[in-house]
Amino acid sequence: MTNQELELFDANAEWRPLLDAYQQKMVTEKLEWSPRITAVDGLVPEQLSVIHGKLIALGMLKFEIGNRADGVQYQLTPFGRQALLPPADRKLTPEWLLEAEVPAA
Repeated sequence: MTNQELELFDANAEWRPLLDAYQQKMVTEKLEWSPRITAVDGLVPEQLSVIHGKLIALGMLKFEIGNRADGVQYQLTPFGRQALLPPADRKLTPEWLLEAEVPAA
């Protein structure tokens, strides 16, 4: 996790609602992977593809291509969960260490 990536995330406030929507969906529905979110309050649908790409490029969101019925599915990375925290609560820990701390499902 780098300060530059977090600064970019924080500077683009329109990215947070999409990442937060995935977090909320996965927690409330107890999902490991989520189908693509296609609507978020306050964002026009045309923005979502670009924001998905930015969050993936920053390492905050990852995806997998499922079967024909599931399509593409998304999951927050440990870095993405850290990015949603208030800046004072974030821990600058390497991604590989965050992954190692996540208990196996």
